[in-house]
Amino acid sequence: MTLATPIKNQALAAPKPNQGQNRGSNQGSNQGQKNLISPVQILQNIVSKKITGKLTISDPNDESIFWRVYVGNGQIHFATSAMGQKERLEYFLQWYYPELEFNGREFKSDYQQICQYWKSGRLSVQQVRKLLFWLTQDALIQLLALPKGVVQFEKTVGLDPILLSVSLRDLVLPMRGVIGQWQKLQPEISSPFQRVAIKNLKEMPKLLWEKVKDIEFLKALCQVLSQNPSLYEAAKHLKTDALGLAALLQPLVRAGAIEIQPYYSPKTQVKPIIACIDDSKTVQRNVKMVLEASGYRVLSITEPAKALSTMVRYKPALVLMDINMPEINGYELSRMLRQSKQFHMLPIVMLTGRDGLIDKMRSQMVGANDYITKPVPPLMLLNIIEKNLQQAQTLTETKSLVPEKTMLQMA
Repeated sequence: MTLATPIKNQALAAPKPNQGQNRGSNQGSNQGQKNLISPVQILQNIVSKKITGKLTISDPNDESIFWRVYVGNGQIHFATSAMGQKERLEYFLQWYYPELEFNGREFKSDYQQICQYWKSGRLSVQQVRKLLFWLTQDALIQLLALPKGVVQFEKTVGLDPILLSVSLRDLVLPMRGVIGQWQKLQPEISSPFQRVAIKNLKEMPKLLWEKVKDIEFLKALCQVLSQNPSLYEAAKHLKTDALGLAALLQPLVRAGAIEIQPYYSPKTQVKPIIACIDDSKTVQRNVKMVLEASGYRVLSITEPAKALSTMVRYKPALVLMDINMPEINGYELSRMLRQSKQFHMLPIVMLTGRDGLIDKMRSQMVGANDYITKPVPPLMLLNIIEKNLQQAQTLTETKSLVPEKTMLQMA
């Protein structure tokens, strides 16, 4: 059973309803001192002035959700989430191109994945543009449903190739009703990325029976929600749309039968500290935004001369380090860390604006574990950090077993 008819047969401006992310009250207090701006006003201002760049808007009440809009010369090139791109794309592919296979291991970003479908001949350029349009429209629905947001803007687009160029009016005007529906849900449900947790399983069928007299669907719903999914994930498994599902669940939230939680649950294990050594405030801000949204704690160091003393105090699990810095460059600082007893095993990931073989070789020679060219796509940054942390943990565990093995051999 589906809760709403797919709007696939409507005009090009008809993406699936979405939304749903819980607002964490504790998280909201962290952003309370920041300037809050109307997403509608800032986006209209950027478009009217034909400014080119990348706009990022976050919900002031939930630091785990970010929406991003790529603009140029008064047109919208693409809009997406800065997190959860894989599950959101899977949700859309189910509606429009269910025959497409999805390799999660090789996934870097939704935009790159869609471009890959085009380059491999699995989607035509017209189909790619439609899919980009629907994803963009969905993201705009979500961010424009926010009354206020925390805004950041960069004067670089970062899309290659640019396959979409649409006016803000053409994207938003047909979906004003959908935006309004999401706004009505916001007291209980504010984003399709929010997670659903069952609190009273026995009450759920009773509360839903008037609207859904389908026992099999109710069983499937309870089973899916027991996995603490986001609304995007739940809607995909139930083969329905996220907005319809959110509307169905809203009374259950009010009745206390289910609970809406942030996309990144506060119950998850606390992630380690990541140090970022870079004299650029823009880089620091972007890295902090991406990593904190994923649960990491970030140690921002803008003065490389003070890096060692600061790191001794906070003991980061990994360091991101710019190569070109005043006083001490990344190569010198990396060599110092490798000579330090405390940090000689610390994973080091070099950040640089140059993508040359010589720079990579020099990084390896001074002991760096990995190398990233800026600007760094958020998902790539998270993947590289996770990979190096896992490798460091494996190495530590292996070393801890050496004395035990030696003792066994001696015996």
